Amino acid sequence: MGIYRLLLAVAVMLSHIGIAWYGHNPGVIAVVSFYLLSGYVMTALVQRHYTTLDSIPSFYLDRMMRLFPQFLFYSLLTLALIICFHPASDFISGLTPATAALNLTMLPLNFFRYFPNALTIPQAWSLGLESQFYLAIPFILILRLRVPVLLLSLAFFLLPYLGVLDSDTWGYRMLPGTLFVFLLGSFLRTGEHKALTMFAYAACAILLGAGIAGNAIRFPLFEVLFGVVIGAPIVLALTKIRFGRLEEFAGNLSYGMFLNHFFILWSFQIAGFHQDSKLYIPGLLIASVILAWGSYELVEKRVISLRHALRKRSPASSEYVPASEHLKAE
Repeated sequence: MGIYRLLLAVAVMLSHIGIAWYGHNPGVIAVVSFYLLSGYVMTALVQRHYTTLDSIPSFYLDRMMRLFPQFLFYSLLTLALIICFHPASDFISGLTPATAALNLTMLPLNFFRYFPNALTIPQAWSLGLESQFYLAIPFILILRLRVPVLLLSLAFFLLPYLGVLDSDTWGYRMLPGTLFVFLLGSFLRTGEHKALTMFAYAACAILLGAGIAGNAIRFPLFEVLFGVVIGAPIVLALTKIRFGRLEEFAGNLSYGMFLNHFFILWSFQIAGFHQDSKLYIPGLLIASVILAWGSYELVEKRVISLRHALRKRSPASSEYVPASEHLKAE
C-alpha cells in the first residue's frame, strides 16, 4: 500500500495549494482513506503483537516511535523557519510559545478550534485524531467492542450530517463521528461480520446519494462519504497486492511528504517563488520527495529496528503472519 499512501499524501499536499476536484477537496478524500488504512493496519498490528491488556503500553510505545520522530523533526524545522523568516499565513498568525509547545504533543491538534491560527504543521491536526484512535483501538479489539462502537459512531455521524452538530468538526475531525471509518478498515482486515461491514458501507453510499440528490450535503461530508465509498474497495483490492521494493520505497516517503509540504510552501513564499509559475507544482513535488527521503534516512530509519525489537519482546506477540506484508513499513 506504499504507492497508495504516497498518492494520498500528494493529494493532501495539492489541496493546500487550492487544487480541487470538481469543486471538492481531494485532501479530505485522501485523509478519509488514511483513516481506513489506519484501521486496517492497526488491527493487523494488534492481532499480531499486542493481543492482551498488559501489552497495551508496549503498543502505545510502538506507535509513539512511529509517529513522533519525523513529526518532531518537521515541527522543529518549520518552527525555526517561522521564527526566523515570519511567513504570512493564517495558520500561524496566532502562534505563541505556549501553543507552539502544545503542537509538539500532537494529541490535541484536532482540537485546533480552541487554539485557532496556531498550527505549526497545519495538516498534522489529523495526527491528533489518529493518535486518539491509537489510544482506543487496542481496548476495542481486545474487549471485542468493534460492533457496538461502529454502530454508535455511525449513529453519531448522523448528527453532523443532519446539521445538529457542526459538520466539519464532528463529521470529519473528531473521533466520535469518524471512528466508524477506522473500524470499517478494521473489518476489512479481519473479514469478520461481513453483513455489518456491508451495512456500514451501504449506509455511507445511501447518505452520499441522498445528500447529492437533495443538494444539501454540508462540507466536508461529501468528501468524507465519498472517501469511504471509493476508499474501502481500493483498500480491499490493495491488500491482495504483494509487497515489493517500489511499494516499500513509496511507503517510506509518504509520511515525510505528508508532514513537510507546508515547510516547503512557506519556504517558496519566503524565496519569492510564486504559485502561478509553471514550475511551482513540479518544484513542490521534487522538493517534498527529496526532503522526505532525507528525513526517512536520517530520522525514521534510526528507530525502525527499535520498533520491531519491541514487537518481538512483547509477551502477546504471535507467530501469525498477516496476509499483507505492508506492516513492515508501519
